[in-house]
Amino acid sequence: MRSRLLLVVVAALATHASPIYAQSDHLAGGLTEGDYVRVSAGVTNPINPQGGFRDWKSGTGVNLSWENWQQGDNGVGRLGISFAFGYSALPLDETKFLGDFTPLSGNKVTSASASNGSLFELNTGLHVRIPAPLLVPTIRFGLGYIGWRPAKISYTDVTGAAGTTKQQTRNGAEVSIGAGLERYFAERFGIFGEADYVYGFTSLGQSSAVPGSICASNGCDVLKNTSVTTLRGGLSVKIK
Repeated sequence: MRSRLLLVVVAALATHASPIYAQSDHLAGGLTEGDYVRVSAGVTNPINPQGGFRDWKSGTGVNLSWENWQQGDNGVGRLGISFAFGYSALPLDETKFLGDFTPLSGNKVTSASASNGSLFELNTGLHVRIPAPLLVPTIRFGLGYIGWRPAKISYTDVTGAAGTTKQQTRNGAEVSIGAGLERYFAERFGIFGEADYVYGFTSLGQSSAVPGSICASNGCDVLKNTSVTTLRGGLSVKIK
């Protein structure tokens, strides 16, 4: 009698537990515990740029990251960690530069060109998953490094004289916050879209011109920080 009663209790518990795990998986959007590689591309946009940084405009950004999700009490956990590297190519805003810049000659500059400036990011982040059945919302917080490498600018003034100038580089720490939507298939592949706001503490000097030119009165960058937003989409692949 006791053995029969025990079998009945075990069967009841198993029947009760099944929906719990099924519901947890159902609310994970196909995400399972493990390691993922994420590749994405999108648009990087300077936010309220000041000084020399405002002479550059929105450009293409790419991001490569590793992400890990551990097993939780009922399926995959709610918290994940990541390490990411990002690169953005920002083109020169010629119109803005012409208004900000004055060469040593004092002549008005009529045209300018440059290759893309390079924005590098290296950060580690914490991801928080919000349970949902189809698309999984995530919120991300990150800390890391940001580096801005402006390209050399070539210009021509009203007399036809040509010259070059180069603004200073910037380096510093960054903090970021972002959100996204994700969906995984076959417990291995996923697609996602995300948006981030990054604030870089890069006030380590002036983005002023090198010898051969000077900044306009409002064109220098005295102790200004760097902030950008990124909007991107990509593919996630489980590797372990």
